[in-house]
Amino acid sequence: MRNTQTSFLQASLLMACAFLTSCLTQAEEIRIGSINHAMPRLIVTQGIMEHIYQRLGLTMILVKFPPKRSLIEVNNGAVSGELARATVIEANNPNLIRIPYRVGTIKLMAIQRTQQPDIKHLAELKGMRIGVLRGFRTTESMTDALPREMYNDIPGLFKGVIHGRIDVALFPKIGGEQYIRENQLEDTLVISKQPLIDIPIYHYLHNRAPKTAQALTTEMKKMQATGELQSLIKQHEQSF
Repeated sequence: MRNTQTSFLQASLLMACAFLTSCLTQAEEIRIGSINHAMPRLIVTQGIMEHIYQRLGLTMILVKFPPKRSLIEVNNGAVSGELARATVIEANNPNLIRIPYRVGTIKLMAIQRTQQPDIKHLAELKGMRIGVLRGFRTTESMTDALPREMYNDIPGLFKGVIHGRIDVALFPKIGGEQYIRENQLEDTLVISKQPLIDIPIYHYLHNRAPKTAQALTTEMKKMQATGELQSLIKQHEQSF
């Protein structure tokens, strides 16, 4: 009888421990929204933020949405934050808290067919047919007054240049280089020699998570001061 009671008690304790472990694991997760395009810049930022959240004892779970919807979901509080965006999104998304240390810089390049004059400045886009990805607020606002085609996916954007439907596509440097290399388009497309503009990007949290925002700010401030944040960004960028 005593052995049976002991076994029952042990089983009960194991079940209780398993339940508590499950609850703690769930409590340590944070759901972060992001754009559903496989872009190197986002993959780089995902690695950076996963590392920083781990230092805070949190596991970052990435939830992917179309670009416009991602901001809607984050601003409405369906997820706890947005992986990486430029500050242009702040005017229309008042519920977001910017963590004030950049997690990268988008080097926005002009991508054209080969044998075209190199584009050095944004002003040179005037009179050209421009292609951008739909839902990216920065490039949408930059090209609002120009002849423009918006594309839903990356292959469509590059095909637009290849087939002459647009004169130039605006796209981040490491993503453009990767796409051209992986699809063997070096003899067809060329990237501008220098960025048309550098766009700092930041991590955002919903204002319902002020303690997490403060903890992230404190941790990233320390990492910035020691140079660790810059090294982490460079390390992940070099993987592309």
